[in-house]
Amino acid sequence: GVGMGYSQHAGMVVLADGTDRAEACIRRVLYNDPAMGIFRHHDAGYEKATEVGNEHDLII
Repeated sequence: GVGMGYSQHAGMVVLADGTDRAEACIRRVLYNDPAMGIFRHHDAGYEKATEVGNEHDLII
């Protein structure tokens, strides 16, 4: 399938096995995925997204 309904996703899978590499991957996913949502909402003109981006030191 393509996700719930026709939602788009990257199909990212991370195995949390306790290694340093897994930790780095998980940190990237848990940071980058929400950050991309902030970028998209900022691009759509939502001021709140810009505020949240600034609060989290995102360069928008």
